[in-house]
Amino acid sequence: MMLSHDREDGVAGVPATLLHAADTAIAVTAATAAILSLVLLFLSLMAEVIVRYLTTQGLGWPSEMPNILFPWLVMGGVVLAAQHGAHISVTLTLDLLGRPMARALLLAMQAVVAATFFYLTYMGFAVLEITGSEVFPVTGISSRWAYLALIAGFAGVGLTAVITFLRLLSADDPRAVRATNPEDEV
Repeated sequence: MMLSHDREDGVAGVPATLLHAADTAIAVTAATAAILSLVLLFLSLMAEVIVRYLTTQGLGWPSEMPNILFPWLVMGGVVLAAQHGAHISVTLTLDLLGRPMARALLLAMQAVVAATFFYLTYMGFAVLEITGSEVFPVTGISSRWAYLALIAGFAGVGLTAVITFLRLLSADDPRAVRATNPEDEV
């Protein structure tokens, strides 16, 4: 019996359930970060406009919100793009290769992506230490929160690459593992 998330990649049973749960957790977290950031940005800037219109004076703190929240919006989108296989990629080479060679190329690509993004995650913690003392003047919020978005996004893309790698190992068609297809949505 194949579960709905086993459809294209041939992975079944407990491993498929665990991979699907991890994928879902990453996607939900990224979507939540992006949506919440966008809503908070809109509300804070709307409050600034309303207060400025009514009193001719600003609140001050809404001008700092884009610096804090925009990185979360962007990195949430980056992780979601990786989750849906909608990031920039060149498929001509994959289309010319047979399944075994396409699988090997995709496995190598995911290994490079995982290594790169986990390294960026690691380096992000060093940046976090350097920027931790910087504080936004009105809100008093540490700029650490904005840089934390980068670390979270890098880790999300790295984890997505690991999950994709594991799914590629047993996929019937390696090109279909992260193929964007409306029928694939769970």
